[in-house]
Amino acid sequence: MPTERKKKDIKEHPNVKAQVPPHSEEAEKGLLCCMLTDENVPMEVTQIVHAEDFYFKSHRAVYEAMLAVWNNNQPIDLVTVTQALDHAGTLKDAGGAAYVSELSGYLPGAVNFRTYADIVTKTARLRRLMEASNAILERCYASEDALETLQFAEKAVYDVAESQGISALQPFSKAVQEAVADFDEMLRDPLAKRGLQTGFRGLDYLLGGLHGGDLVIIAARPGQGKTSIGMNIISNIATGKANRRNTDETAVCAIFSLEMPASQLAKRMVASLAEVDFAKLSKGEIRGGTEWKRIAAANSALSKAQIYVDDTSLTTPMEILSKCRRLKRERGRLDVVMVDYLTLMSSGKKVENRQQDVSEISRMMKLAAKELNVPILLLSQLSRSNEKEKRKPQMSDLRESGAIEQDADIIMFIHRPNANDEESPEKDDADIIIAKHRNGPLGTVKMRWQGELVSFKDVDDDKADNGGTSGAILKSKPVGGSGGGSGFLTVASDDDNPF
Repeated sequence: MPTERKKKDIKEHPNVKAQVPPHSEEAEKGLLCCMLTDENVPMEVTQIVHAEDFYFKSHRAVYEAMLAVWNNNQPIDLVTVTQALDHAGTLKDAGGAAYVSELSGYLPGAVNFRTYADIVTKTARLRRLMEASNAILERCYASEDALETLQFAEKAVYDVAESQGISALQPFSKAVQEAVADFDEMLRDPLAKRGLQTGFRGLDYLLGGLHGGDLVIIAARPGQGKTSIGMNIISNIATGKANRRNTDETAVCAIFSLEMPASQLAKRMVASLAEVDFAKLSKGEIRGGTEWKRIAAANSALSKAQIYVDDTSLTTPMEILSKCRRLKRERGRLDVVMVDYLTLMSSGKKVENRQQDVSEISRMMKLAAKELNVPILLLSQLSRSNEKEKRKPQMSDLRESGAIEQDADIIMFIHRPNANDEESPEKDDADIIIAKHRNGPLGTVKMRWQGELVSFKDVDDDKADNGGTSGAILKSKPVGGSGGGSGFLTVASDDDNPF
C-alpha cells in the first residue's frame, strides 16, 4: 500500500504534470539573499555550490558575479555585486539593479543558508540526472551497439553520482601538517599509512605496499611466472595472509583473465595456497591424507575470500571499469584488480595500428585505477630482445612500450636467467626488478620460484629453514631521472624490515 501511494504522489507531482525540471526558486533566492547579507556565508557556500546549480538564468548570473567579487577578496554586498554584473555585461540578464536589491531584502536573516544550499545542489543533481537520462534515451534510439550503449549509460549515471562537490585550492600549510602527522604516525607504527601489502616481504619493503590509483605493470617472457605472482598477490590479499594488522576486514579482489578460464585459475590458486604439487593434483595422484587436509583448508579459505573472476576473452578497459564500478557499488569496497593480460586486450576503439591501441589501453587503465582508487595489476609480455642479448629486461622491452612506460606508476620485471637450465642449482632463482617506481626507489628483490606449487616465495623462507637470516633486497644504485623516485636503496636485514 505505501508503495502504491508513493507512485501516485510521484504521478501527481506538479513538476511531473507540467514536465518542469526540478528546481526551487525560493531556495535560490534565499541562498543569494544570505550571501548578500552575511559575510560568513560565502566562505562555506562557494565550496559546495556551482554556478550551474542555479536553475534560473538571472540567479546564475548573480552568483557568478558574487564568485568574481569573492575571488577578488572583496566583500559581497549589493554595491559590489551590482558593479560586478555591470562590468561583466550581465546586469540585464540578472534582472537589473532593482532585482539584486530585491534579493538582498528577501529574508530577514541568514540562519538557514545551509538548508537552502542543500536544496539548490539537490535539485541541480536531479536535473543532471534527467539530462543524462535524455542522453541515454537518444543513444538508445540511435545506437546499433547495445553493449556500448550500456557502458555509456552506466558512465553517464556514475558521473552524476560522483559530482557531489567541487574541488578548491587548499592552503599548502594544511597539506604540510597532514604530511608531518603521517610521518609521526608511521614513526610510532611502521605499518601505518602503508599501502596494500602483497605478502612478499621484499616487495612490501621496497614498494611500501600497493596504493590506490597505482597502475602496476608486471612483465615477463612467457613461462616466467607473471600470472603466478599476480595470483599469489591476490591470494595473499584476499585470504588475509598479507595482512599483518590482524583486522577482520575482508579484501575485495577482482580478476580479469583473458588467457585462462576461471576453473584453471582456481586450481592453480588452491595448489599454491595448499602447497601441493600442481602436476600431481591435476593428474589425480594425490593420495596422502595430510595433503588433502591442506587442500580442504585452502578450499575453506578461498571460499570465504571475496575474489570475483571474469574470464571473458577480448575484454576492453571500459568493460573492466564498468564491471569494477558495479562490484564496488555492490560490495561497498574494492581493494585490488588484476588483469591478465595486456597483449590480449583491445581498446574497443578504431585505431590505425596496434601501438595506438596499446597506448589507449594503457591510458584508460591508468584512468580506471585513479577513478576506482585501487591498485590495478596489469600483466604484460616482454619482447625477445633481452633473451637474445642475454641481459636483464628493461622498459624498452615492453611490447609497444611507449605509453606503458609513461602511464605506469610501477613497472616490475620477472627475470629468471637460469630457468631453462635444468642442471643449474640456480634454475629457480628469480629477480623481481623494480624498473620504475613513481613514488619510491628502484631495486631488485630476490625470490624463489616453486614450479610444482606454481608460486613464488621470499628467499628468506629458505634461509630461515636453515637457521639463517638475510635481506631479500639487493643494494641498488642511486635512482632518479627515469620516472621513478630518487635516493639510495640500501640492503635491508630482517631486523630493519617492518614486514
